Amino acid sequence: MLINRIIKPDSNLYRDLSNKSNQFDYFMNWDPLRWFGMWCMALSGFNIVKGSENRYIYWDWSSGTVFFYLVLIIVTIWTVMSSNNTNIPKKINGPKSVLYFFVLGLSCLILGSLSQSVHIYVFNYVPYILYYFGVLFVFSIHMKSNYDNSSSIANGNNRLLNLFFASILTLISSLLGYQLDDPIISTISTVYMPFLIVSIIMPIHVRHLQRARMYGLFIPAVFLSIRYPWFLIPLCSLFFILRIYHYFRFNIVFPTFAVDID
Repeated sequence: MLINRIIKPDSNLYRDLSNKSNQFDYFMNWDPLRWFGMWCMALSGFNIVKGSENRYIYWDWSSGTVFFYLVLIIVTIWTVMSSNNTNIPKKINGPKSVLYFFVLGLSCLILGSLSQSVHIYVFNYVPYILYYFGVLFVFSIHMKSNYDNSSSIANGNNRLLNLFFASILTLISSLLGYQLDDPIISTISTVYMPFLIVSIIMPIHVRHLQRARMYGLFIPAVFLSIRYPWFLIPLCSLFFILRIYHYFRFNIVFPTFAVDID
């Protein structure tokens, strides 16, 4: 990160900014990391409509609409409002949570598609929902934070079962996306599949789950941005805001694509 080369932790400027950074702790209570996934799901619904109009759409700066920006705001507000509600599931842990995430994911897809068309593309939503649930199963594997800011896999959790479900759903998503001639979801699922396979067949290590988590969000964000480059603006803005906050608040680089090796 460039800013940690300019402002060193032992400098007076860093200490001043660090003291002020705690004023933004409330921002993390809004669960901004979930915004990435919610935004991608909403844009996926938008992409289904645009892709049906033009199978070869690429790098289209003019495709965004005011209504879709409103959709992004709506799904963000819902994430903020639900972030501290203990009655709303944050992970898959039973039938109630599955139903909630299904309704939430489907709602994001429908809102995104309605920003471009009055039609609802029921069958085309399926591979996106399957991929969405695959990533949710990975994030539902419990990981605990250690005293040295590293992470480890909690004992006694259903790691293999969750990874198995995630792999099956992702595989079906890839095949169904191919059958529907949807290059975005079929490619996203295919590229993501090796991260799940490695997490299953390799010896247990937290780094495999860390990669499966981060790339489960990064891959769809990248491929959606290939069609809609204006999506990079909110993505990169949120990404670097979070990195700057964590650097000055805790002297760590987060979010990051680095993993715990040892």
